[in-house]
Amino acid sequence: MAYGTRPSHLQHQNTAIETFAARLRAWRGREDLSQSEAALRLQISKRTLQEWEQGRAAPHDLARSAVENAIRA
Repeated sequence: MAYGTRPSHLQHQNTAIETFAARLRAWRGREDLSQSEAALRLQISKRTLQEWEQGRAAPHDLARSAVENAIRA
């Protein structure tokens, strides 16, 4: 693999994580919630929320569905 290139599936995965992180931050802003308050509402740790918002991690499967439903409402 050439320097600076990535397989397309990794590029797509990174874009999905960044999009999720942006939606999560936007939801928290609309609801006027601190990270602690948002974490309590989502029933996750504050550290997990920070990781998700910064795009270093993302929820998987059922957890992602639950979070997506919570931030849409």
